[in-house]
Amino acid sequence: MPSSDKNSNNADAVHGHPLIKADEPAIDLVKLALKNVVILGIAAVAGIGLGIFAYKILGPKYTASSQILVKLKNPVEIREGGNRVIVGERSAHVEIIRSPKVVERAVRDSHLDQLATLAGSTEPARDIIDSLKVTRTAGEDHHQLNILNLQYTTSKSKDATAILNGIIKAYDDYLKDDAQKNHSELQTLLEQINNDLSPRLAAKTKEYHEFRRSAPLVWKAPAGADKGPNNVTNIHHQRVDAIATERVKVELLYEEISSRLSTLKAAIERGESHEALMLLVKTFLQKDQTSNSQTVVSGATERQQLDSQLIPLLLEEQTALKRYGSGHPDVINVRKRIDLVKSYYRQMGIDLPTMTTKVNPVTGEPELVTGNDPIATYVVALEQQQAELKNRIGELQKLFDRSADQAKDFAQYEEREQTLSDELKRIKSLHDIVANRVEVLSLASDEGYQLTQISPSRAEPDIKHVIKIVGGCLVMTLMSTYAFLFLREMRDTSLKSLADLRAIVDTPILGTLPSIANPAKNLQAARETGLAPMLYYYHDPGSPEAEACRSVRATFFVRAADVDAHIIQFTSSEPGDGKTTTISNLAISIAQAGKRVLLIDADLRKPMVHQLFGMREEIGLSECLSGEIEMANAVQDSRIENLDILSAGSIPAKPAELLSSSKLHYLLGQAKREYDFVLVDSPPVLAVSDPCITAQSVDTVMLIVRLHKNRRPSVKRALEIFEAHEIPLLGVIANGLQDGSGDYQYRGGYGGGYDKKSPYQQTNDMPEFLAPTQAVIPS
Repeated sequence: MPSSDKNSNNADAVHGHPLIKADEPAIDLVKLALKNVVILGIAAVAGIGLGIFAYKILGPKYTASSQILVKLKNPVEIREGGNRVIVGERSAHVEIIRSPKVVERAVRDSHLDQLATLAGSTEPARDIIDSLKVTRTAGEDHHQLNILNLQYTTSKSKDATAILNGIIKAYDDYLKDDAQKNHSELQTLLEQINNDLSPRLAAKTKEYHEFRRSAPLVWKAPAGADKGPNNVTNIHHQRVDAIATERVKVELLYEEISSRLSTLKAAIERGESHEALMLLVKTFLQKDQTSNSQTVVSGATERQQLDSQLIPLLLEEQTALKRYGSGHPDVINVRKRIDLVKSYYRQMGIDLPTMTTKVNPVTGEPELVTGNDPIATYVVALEQQQAELKNRIGELQKLFDRSADQAKDFAQYEEREQTLSDELKRIKSLHDIVANRVEVLSLASDEGYQLTQISPSRAEPDIKHVIKIVGGCLVMTLMSTYAFLFLREMRDTSLKSLADLRAIVDTPILGTLPSIANPAKNLQAARETGLAPMLYYYHDPGSPEAEACRSVRATFFVRAADVDAHIIQFTSSEPGDGKTTTISNLAISIAQAGKRVLLIDADLRKPMVHQLFGMREEIGLSECLSGEIEMANAVQDSRIENLDILSAGSIPAKPAELLSSSKLHYLLGQAKREYDFVLVDSPPVLAVSDPCITAQSVDTVMLIVRLHKNRRPSVKRALEIFEAHEIPLLGVIANGLQDGSGDYQYRGGYGGGYDKKSPYQQTNDMPEFLAPTQAVIPS
C-alpha cells in the first residue's frame, strides 16, 4: 500500500513548481494570416468585385488640366540691400487662384452654377475649390516668370473643361483689376506726399536749423551731414578736462612738498647734525635740477621758482664763508646774487623765506626773526609752498565744480540736437521711400501681371478615381475580414496545437497521440478477438497510432523512473477527451514491453474499460472496496500477456464515499507489490471529485488533453485543482483526435442518475465498437 506521506523527493520532482504558466499565449498575426490565407484571398476577390460594382454605381470621373504662364508685363527692378531683385512671390498665385474671391467671380462671370454638375449645389464656389488643384511646375520665388498647372475633377468632361476655363478667365480679370488698383495707389501716394510728408519734412528741417543757430554749441559738420565722434565742440567740456589735468599736477606737487617737509622736520627732531641736514637739502635740490624742474613738476608758482634759486645761493654762501671768510671775493659775489634774488621777492610782493617767528619768553608774543640759515630758510620755503599749493587745490576744485555744472547744462543741448536730428532722418527716410515708390509706379504705367494660357484645357478619365474606389473596397474588405478572424481567434480558446498546450502548461508533455486514420480496418480483428477496434496497439502494432503510443511509452518509462512512480492515475479535464482509450492502449504497450501491468477502472460512474476488453462488469473494484470479494478473485485476464484488468464492477449509489475508504489504499498497495505498473482510470477532474479522492492513494497523476476540443480555461482549471489538492502531476499526453461525434457522453452528467445500460448505441444487436462506423475515442 502506498504510504500516505509519499517520498518528498518524488513530490518535489513532480510538482515542485507551478503547473500553469502565468502569461497567456499571444496571437501571432502573421501565422493567423497564413492560416486563413484562403479566406483572405476570397475576401480580396470579394473586395475587388465590390469596388468594381461601386465604381459602376458612382460613375466615372474626369480630370481637366491646363497650364498658364504668369509674368510681369514691365518688370522694374527694386533692389533690396543692393543685391537681390524682388518682383513678387509665385506662391501667392497658387493661393489667389484657389481663393473664394477668384472662384466666385468665375461662377458669376461664366455662369458655372448652371452646369449639370453644379446645378443642385448651394455653394458652387466651395465645391469648385474642393476639387480644384493648383501646382507650381516652373519658376522660383521672386521670379518674373511662373508656370502653374491647374486641374479640376468632376463627373462630366465638358463641365470640367468649362469650369477650368472659367477660373483661368476670372484670374486673368483679377490681375488686370489689380494693375488698375496700383495706378490708384500712385495717385493716393502723390496726394500723401503733397499733403503730409513734404510739409512735415520742411517744418522739421526749419526747426532743426533754428535750434543749431541758437544753441551755444559749435558743430564741425554741417546740418544733415553724417556726424563723427567729435562733431560738437563744447568749451565747458574742454575746460573741465583742463582743470582736472591741472588739479592733478598741483596735487602731485603738494604731495611732493609735504613729503620733503616731513622728512626734513623728522631729521631735525632726531637731532641730526648741521652737515647732515645740509646734505639732505642739497639732495632735494639736486633732484629738482636733474628733472629739469625748478621744484617737482612743471607749472610751479613764482614763490617756488624764487625759492629754488635762493636756497642754493644760501648754501653756497655758507660753504664760501667757512672756506674763505666774509671778505673773500667769492663770498661777496654770492651775497650780491642773493641780494638780487631777494629784490625779486620784494618786486613781486612775496615774503622772504628767511623771515621766521619765535615766541618771546618774556611777553609770550611771536616775534619776527631774520637770518641766513639755509636749512631754516628751506623749511620755511617748503611750508610757504605747501600752504600756497593747498589754497590752489581748493580754488581748482571750486572752478572744476562750476565748469562741470556748465558742461551738464550744455549736454542737454546735445541731446536735443540728437533728437531733432533723428526725427528729421525718419521723416526724410519715409519721404525717400514714398518718392522712390512713386517713381517706380510712374515708370511702370503698364504695370502688373500678364496671364497666358500655354496649354488648352483637356479632360481625361481619372484613373485615380478607379484606384481609390476599388482599392478602398479591397482594403476595407481585407481589414474587416482580418478583424473578424482576429476576434474569432481571441474568442476561440480551444487548444489547436501542441504549441498552444505548451503555452499554458508548465509541466512535461509526454507526447501526442494522433487521430485514428482508419478505425474500420480493425473491425474484423475485433470480431475475432472480442477486443474493441479502438485498441489499435493490439490489432495493428505497425500503425502510426501504435508507433506514437510507443513513443509516449518511452517517455513514460523515463518520467516514472525519475519520480519512482508505479501507481499512475489517468484523468482528463472533461468527458470525451479519449482518456480510457489512451490508458488502455498504453497499458497494452507497457505489457508487451515485458512489464506486468494491472489496469484498474476506477470510474465508478461511467466505466468503459470492460467494454473495450470484452469482459464482465458484475465483479470488480466496487465489490473489492465493499469487501464482497478479494482483489485476486476480481482481477480478470485480458488475454494479453502481462496485462490484467480490474473492472469497475457494479455502479454504487455513492461512488465518492466508496473511493474514500481506507480499503483503496490497501488494495493499491497490494497491487503495487504484485505488478510493475498499476494504471488507474478515473473520471474527468472537472466533472466530479472522484479523481481528487483517488489521487491521494496513487504515486502520481497523468493528465489527458484532447486537442481541438479542450479549451484553455478548462485545462487551466484542472491544473489549478491539482495544485490546490497538492496532487503530483507526472505529465500530459495530448490526443490529436478531432471531436466530431460527441457520442461519448455521461447521461445526465456525473452528478445525476445513472443507467447501467452500455453507453454504446446498439446497431443490429452489435456493440458500437464492433460496428463499421466512424471512430470514437471513449474516455
